[in-house]
Amino acid sequence: MAKFEFGFEEAWFRLIIKKLPDHPDLFLPREVEKAQAILRVGKLKVGAARAWAENTGLILKKKNEFILSPLGQLIALHDPDLEEDGIWWLIHYHLARSGSPAWFYAFYFNQFDMDEFSREEFESQVRAYWDDTHEKPMTDSVFHKLIFSPFKQVFEGTRLGDTFGFWQTNEDGNFWRSAFSSIPVPKEILAYALVDWGKQNDRQSVHLEKLLEPGGIGRIFRLERDTLDTLLVDIGEVYQKQVGWISHTAGLNSVSITDIPPLALVSAYYYELDGEEPADALKKGMQEASAFMKK
Repeated sequence: MAKFEFGFEEAWFRLIIKKLPDHPDLFLPREVEKAQAILRVGKLKVGAARAWAENTGLILKKKNEFILSPLGQLIALHDPDLEEDGIWWLIHYHLARSGSPAWFYAFYFNQFDMDEFSREEFESQVRAYWDDTHEKPMTDSVFHKLIFSPFKQVFEGTRLGDTFGFWQTNEDGNFWRSAFSSIPVPKEILAYALVDWGKQNDRQSVHLEKLLEPGGIGRIFRLERDTLDTLLVDIGEVYQKQVGWISHTAGLNSVSITDIPPLALVSAYYYELDGEEPADALKKGMQEASAFMKK
């Protein structure tokens, strides 16, 4: 189990995106003091910063150094301050998808069934899930130090909490989350997730309802069925079926998925923000993604 001893802060990722290319030894144990100075954190938080950055897909370990992943490089080019909400939707997706090492984050968005809850209610469901998937019961130390504390810090240290509505505190000290996010997921990021889901599951088609089940992109992005349907229709139209589309023929509601590189959709997201038409943005995104992946 990866140890996330602390949650992350937005500033950590900004500094990693900007500083790692010049300091590929940043996360090597012998350079912990350098990492502390660059990331402006204590020694223990250096390890947490590395764990979260790896599991959000921003960095990779390559031999005896760390480098920005193709995704990290693309963000460094277009948005090094991570200002755009779409990139935080993407980070959220990476943490919440099936197989995420941050399993407690994925659990919250896929299996946890309450939108208003106390700490005790959250703990009860987390422990029950753990007991179903592990031989030994969860210890109090694991829950308090390696799950609840860093999990809560993630939402308090980033816009995922209040701005996206994923985790908020009420007057009684209990917690709640918005039924559906007030910040809409951009269609390009949903398209990225759709293609990535297809690759992860070796699927070229899927029934719409499957995408609303645990592990599906509809569940992860907290979308109503009709909203997901509308977004998939939009993706099919604006990208001219180069990414994915939904067919309502005979009431099948079948979603087709192409094998386009997911990274191309992140690039297209930035080009569309700059005013490019979707089809043109995707074309540029394909070229850019190919260049980064070759590196």
